[in-house]
Amino acid sequence: MAGFYERHVFSPVLKLAERTLADVRRELLSQASGEVLEIGIGSGLSLSHYGPAVERIVGLEPSEVLLGECQERVASRHEGPPVELVQAGAESMPFEDNRFDTVVAFLVFCTIPEADRAALEMVRVLKPGGRLLFFEHVAAPEPGLARWQQRLNPLWRPLACGCNINRDTRRVFERAGFDMSGVEVRRHPDIPLPLVQPVIEGNTGLAVSGESPRSGTGQKR
Repeated sequence: MAGFYERHVFSPVLKLAERTLADVRRELLSQASGEVLEIGIGSGLSLSHYGPAVERIVGLEPSEVLLGECQERVASRHEGPPVELVQAGAESMPFEDNRFDTVVAFLVFCTIPEADRAALEMVRVLKPGGRLLFFEHVAAPEPGLARWQQRLNPLWRPLACGCNINRDTRRVFERAGFDMSGVEVRRHPDIPLPLVQPVIEGNTGLAVSGESPRSGTGQKR
């Protein structure tokens, strides 16, 4: 049943969101370089947006259905950097420490069950000086809208494959050690539903180099 829902309901919703936010995704991913890890690559809608500075893309995705769609998309490509797809959750990534030049999180942290663990894993697998590129919808700073997000989240989450509309992802990234000093929550005008209009986006690194709460032992998991 879950596979049917992901393929026939949630995947079309993702494609609709892509049409709405394609320019946002293109502009953000044009900043990626080197070896890139994309968290929650889904059906691979991002693959055509990466620029020439990207040498390799590793896509992490827990859903077997979405990963299968992504594999089909990769197989049909005629250009672009090599792509490796890995089925796993973001809370325990099967990668060695300090591997990636860029980590991408695009509308994915709302669905990760243990978001703080996943954020620490991003810190662990990033090279020193590496960059996090992100676009996420988040909890609203306005008390009125935040209350509605809180009330409706129990109904929203099962309909949207685990998406949480009340998650403070800005604080999640900040707790992990990323520099969020220049990042503010804003309403995105192209998102029609007020509940998910509050977003954060940016290109950032660790707040203090060498003093982040990195986890792991340097060994591949």
